[in-house]
Amino acid sequence: MPNQKIGEKWLRRRAAKFFLRDCLLLFCFLAWAWPLFSDTEEAARSFTLANGLKAFLLEKRNIPLVNVVAAANLGSKDETVETSGLVHVLEHYILFRGTELRSGGEISRQVRRHGGYFNAHTTQDLAYFEISVPSEHADFALRNQKEILFDLKLGQEDLDKEKEVIFEELSQLEDDPIRYATALVYQNLFQGHPYGSPIHGNKEVIRALAVDDVQTFYKRYFVPSNCALAVVGDFDAAEMEEKVKAVFGDVTGPALEPVKFNQPQLLKKGTVELEVGLDVNKAYLVIAALAPDYNHPDQYAMDVLIQIFGRGLNPMLGSVLRSRRRLAETVFMAYHAHKYGGLTLAYLTLDPRNLQAAKRETISFLKRAYAENFSPDDLLGEARMYAYDFLSSAKNQIRYDAFQSQEKGLAVATSLVRHMMLSEGSDTGSYLKHIEEITSSDLRKAATNYFSHGAYVIVSIVPRKKG
Repeated sequence: MPNQKIGEKWLRRRAAKFFLRDCLLLFCFLAWAWPLFSDTEEAARSFTLANGLKAFLLEKRNIPLVNVVAAANLGSKDETVETSGLVHVLEHYILFRGTELRSGGEISRQVRRHGGYFNAHTTQDLAYFEISVPSEHADFALRNQKEILFDLKLGQEDLDKEKEVIFEELSQLEDDPIRYATALVYQNLFQGHPYGSPIHGNKEVIRALAVDDVQTFYKRYFVPSNCALAVVGDFDAAEMEEKVKAVFGDVTGPALEPVKFNQPQLLKKGTVELEVGLDVNKAYLVIAALAPDYNHPDQYAMDVLIQIFGRGLNPMLGSVLRSRRRLAETVFMAYHAHKYGGLTLAYLTLDPRNLQAAKRETISFLKRAYAENFSPDDLLGEARMYAYDFLSSAKNQIRYDAFQSQEKGLAVATSLVRHMMLSEGSDTGSYLKHIEEITSSDLRKAATNYFSHGAYVIVSIVPRKKG
């Protein structure tokens, strides 16, 4: 029993530690995997079981591991004020508590005994459940995922124990200024939209949850037609297809028609500014704006823009903020593409004394970004000889990162299952081909559409005042 508790605490701490990193990977890199493998028919195959479960299999023989990621079309978007946090509770319960066949402790011990790693994540759109094992234990991984997803055993005592874990997470949220600021961004940028619902949920709602509440949610959403599965790793695709069908084929459940949501609208009051005092030594500034959704054709231009503005060795926004006055210590930008909307985020760490100046410079840069020169081709005459080619550099970095992402089997599996769940199927072309086709004109158009309007959410985290 002591070893079980130690192992579970380690896993929980690890999951919390890497939460933001995992989210950034999901939104910044993982969409690349699907189109990169779209032409490798001999190593990849997709199919839908008779019960509605979607599956994608991809052979990757470089490392003797098998990665299985399942996702349910269930996220904070599906909650109301009365159910805020229910998805997060359910995700925790599925990962750490028992099924009709095994207790949570037995599941944890067996995963470790098979040399496995397992985890789960809740996002605005989806709930993910992942496991990686040595390839000789692939059958165990498939059976484990089937059991925890579709044979859950709910009990009030276990539910109350999991609530306490989540309360601890909620109390620790302020200890991570970036996570806290990002949560505030979502709540304010998506006012009145389902994406504004906090992923961690409302403490009082969670406290009042009964088993029947969770059971109703679980029975409705965890059915094969509302789920997808990706298996990536060291296996034969034809053999794995038969195994997936054998393990998951007998799962039953009603067909569930996904709820559709409207696109978010620009903030009616323009820019919203929030300042929060926390126990920090530096200031943290997050500036966000609405951006194209997962299926919008502007996503490719936005990926390139974000690479140019706030990523890589010489980001344009970083040069603006650090060249003369050293207004920021670090600058980073991210683009999160959800199914029904997206957003860009600029993350800055800085001296609190530079906060107001950094806000002004960042907003000014974003608003006038449509007038920037991104390539020597944007200039005439001798000026072209001295211009830095931001466009080509960004494309090269995206191409490099895309191929680097292929080495991470678990990341690729997550990307594939996300694509199955979010894609409308309107664009089957290669991601990198779309990136290669982006021009400076495309970038200026995207900057005009998504940055020049002046409707931002600005969250400042500053040192708490003494006394």
